[in-house]
Amino acid sequence: MKEIVYQYGKNLEEALPLRSLLYAEGVFETFRWKGSPPVLLKNHIERMKRGAKFLCIPFPGVERARKVTEAAVAMSGIKDTYVKVCLLSAGSLKFYERASRWRLLVVTRKYEPTKELMRAHVSSSRRLSSSRILTVKSLNYLENMLARRESKKAGCDEAIFLNEKGEVAEGSFTNIFWVKGNTLCTPAVECGLLPGVTREALISLAPKMGLNVKEGRFTLKDVLTSRGAFFTNSLLGISAVSAIDRKQMKVDNKLYTKLRLALNRKLKWSD
Repeated sequence: MKEIVYQYGKNLEEALPLRSLLYAEGVFETFRWKGSPPVLLKNHIERMKRGAKFLCIPFPGVERARKVTEAAVAMSGIKDTYVKVCLLSAGSLKFYERASRWRLLVVTRKYEPTKELMRAHVSSSRRLSSSRILTVKSLNYLENMLARRESKKAGCDEAIFLNEKGEVAEGSFTNIFWVKGNTLCTPAVECGLLPGVTREALISLAPKMGLNVKEGRFTLKDVLTSRGAFFTNSLLGISAVSAIDRKQMKVDNKLYTKLRLALNRKLKWSD
């Protein structure tokens, strides 16, 4: 039976990707486009493709997704651009059925420089480490949104999620790292987090800077007693954590600068 959805007397069936609207069924990527396509754009599109496969959303193809994004950035006329690419779903409105159609939505605006020092708040919400949804950058961003609002209310810039076991997982829109001795530590994916594109970039750079890498299960105490902690994502690059709630964090400026310069070179953000 044909489904008809009306708003203000108009049939919305073709006007909106209603599965995304009703069920948050969709995936997205955000990144900085500084004058030319991001170095890691392919990684972002491939992750979107994996997310689409997991959610059973038809995928337009890597090349088409790239061309649509390039066209949107070119149309914006912005040289240093914030870009958000969303793969939306449409089709049957029975929630358990698979999407039959896709639509790409691209948001662009002027890139705003981010803070190099960020205060963090431990979220009152916990990540469920067994949730498969956490490994997908989906449109279901309610937990992230609420955690970020909570951190803002606490006078902070970012939230830190712990999982149900009390282990450190991730930020509301970032991955988290810290340095103990000569080791760059970060929570393992099994802790309940989205493995970020910039996270992978920093992990690959660390050995070249003389740092060992340890992905594992850690408590908040491990972060609080470190040489310094950092947030990463594809818009920040990397920012140092200056405090976690009322606890002031050590900020090793030499180490932070070393990591930031290396990552900026990798991303081609250096002027």
